[in-house]
This record gives sequence, C-alpha cells and structure tokens, in this order.
Amino acid sequence: MGKFDQYNIQLKAMNIGKSVIEYHLDNSFFALLEDVEIQKGDIHVKVTVDKQAKQSELNFELEGKVIVPCDRCLEDMVQPIKTESHLIVRFGKEFKDDGDDVVVVPEEQGLINVSWFLYEFIELAIPIKHVHPFGQCNRGMSDKLSEHITIDANDEDFTGMADEESAPADVDPRWEALKGLGTEN
Repeated sequence: MGKFDQYNIQLKAMNIGKSVIEYHLDNSFFALLEDVEIQKGDIHVKVTVDKQAKQSELNFELEGKVIVPCDRCLEDMVQPIKTESHLIVRFGKEFKDDGDDVVVVPEEQGLINVSWFLYEFIELAIPIKHVHPFGQCNRGMSDKLSEHITIDANDEDFTGMADEESAPADVDPRWEALKGLGTEN
C-alpha cells in the first residue's frame, strides 16, 4: 500500500450520480510530501464527485489553516485557507494532465489520486505575500531588518518594521519646495 493510497478515488467503481468524499489533512499529510513549503496544517476537504457516463466532475471545498513562514520576519504564521476548485476527469489510455481543469486517467485503473491536487489547491490559496498582522512579527528580526533597509514612512510593505517611537527623518527642503508646484492654476 502506497503512502497516498487513501487519496485514491475509485471512479470506475462508483455509481452514476453524486457522491461525497471527505478528508482531513493534518501535519502527517504534509510530512508525506517532499520538498514543499507547507509542513504543517489542518484542512478539512469535501470532494463532491458527479459521475457521468463519459467523465466525472470533482468539486473540491477546502477550509482550515496552514503554517507558513512570514515573508517579513521568517517566523511561522497561521494562514487561513478557504477555497473551492474544480476538476474534470476522463478515461483514456494513459495518464495526462494538460494543466487545465481536465485530467485523463488510465481506464483500466479507473481511479485518480487527488493528493497532489489537494496540495496544489492549498498552495494556490495562499496569498503571494503572507505576513503577520501589524505588531506580531518577531521583534528581533524586525529590528535587524530595519537597520539594513531604508523605508518610506508611508510604505505599506514595511508598516510596523521601524520602531514605533522613532520620528520620521527630516525631509530635504528642496523636496518641500517642489510639493507646491503644479497645484496652482
């Protein structure tokens, strides 16, 4: 028995119509995957399989949380996940994933393993930028980063990075003189 066999959906053995399959993805699921960013999580998955004569439609609902590194301080943070995905599965001679929402699986096997699809759906639900809410980043790392970067006080990417008590840097008077240009008509 393979380590991902519990994520096999036996399409050929299913009756025509709708069926529901549920999974609970916890830390052990993510530990089975190799070389992935997400190592911990707690996700509930509901798969609604609508088997038809020539194809099956799989609708996935995923909800829960994963632990990912904060882009700002590199400490672990909780990232909520709530997403829906869709997959059409057809039978053919050999496995084929065109990258769209259509997958061809060998008819003689009559099954699809959804473990990697589940991981991809979770990965795609994580925002490109994942950072702690204001004030929750590792203070030591934030202070170190602040020493090595120059930031604009209005830059949203680094809000909360600088010392909250520090005053804004003096503005070059030449810039102050330019502020009024173009506003008079």
